[in-house]
Amino acid sequence: MKKLAGALLAALLLFCQSVFADQPTTVLTEIKDGKQIHMERPVIDGANDEALQRAANNVLRSAADDVADKVGKKGTVTYEVTLNRPSLVSVLLKGSNNKRSYVRAVNIDLTTGREFSLDEFFFGGEEREKLLGKNAENVLFTESGVAFAEKKGAAYDRVFSYQELLPLSRIGDIGRLITVWKLTENSDGKILALKQGDLFAFKLNANPSTGFRWVNSVSGGPANGIVKAGSSFMISNSQKEQTGTPGLEFQFYAAKLPGTYRLQLSYQRPWEKIAGVRECNVTIIVK
Repeated sequence: MKKLAGALLAALLLFCQSVFADQPTTVLTEIKDGKQIHMERPVIDGANDEALQRAANNVLRSAADDVADKVGKKGTVTYEVTLNRPSLVSVLLKGSNNKRSYVRAVNIDLTTGREFSLDEFFFGGEEREKLLGKNAENVLFTESGVAFAEKKGAAYDRVFSYQELLPLSRIGDIGRLITVWKLTENSDGKILALKQGDLFAFKLNANPSTGFRWVNSVSGGPANGIVKAGSSFMISNSQKEQTGTPGLEFQFYAAKLPGTYRLQLSYQRPWEKIAGVRECNVTIIVK
């Protein structure tokens, strides 16, 4: 009987852990009223690590107080949750009085208790600067993309969708921020079911220095229903006794319109009029 009770208790504990794992983050509201100001401050609760939760709440509290200072501690300070993930939360703090308004983004990583930036999920360099411009510091993460403000306190009115940013993604980390369905050559001959608007990516072994490329083609369904959003290449860490520069090619796609499609990937030298040396063909059903 004791063994049965112990087993039931262990099962209950596992169930409780699974309930709290991989769930959206709880954001509560703390009311703080002063002589001339009404504040609604965001407070995170239910995180897996209480110490990191306290650190995150200290960041949020300090940011809310800063916004209150910027509007002279008069009027109101409110907030809006713009992104909510199991370990990531973004909040837009809004301060206003009759004469002035001020907004500030706070992007919290609950695995560190600190703010996170573009660099955690997207590579920098010339390609990012070409897309986003040089002024990409005042950042607000949202459910559908990343918004930028021209200066501190200004509106976050310059928006880039995650689809646009996909080619810059750090593929090992981006899954914490957005859902990207990942595929390899093992998907050949299989069916992938998606919802309209879903994003997916292929991780493919490649060696472009030999002239070979993964060439894609899409058939079936409405025109531009499956759109390639970009690609990137990562050099392999181990290149001993290998020809050229082998590595991994990542191809990113967006499912824009409902339909049934056939996505064909062929590893070939484009100028050679022969079949590819490797093939990957996937049927994609978008609903």
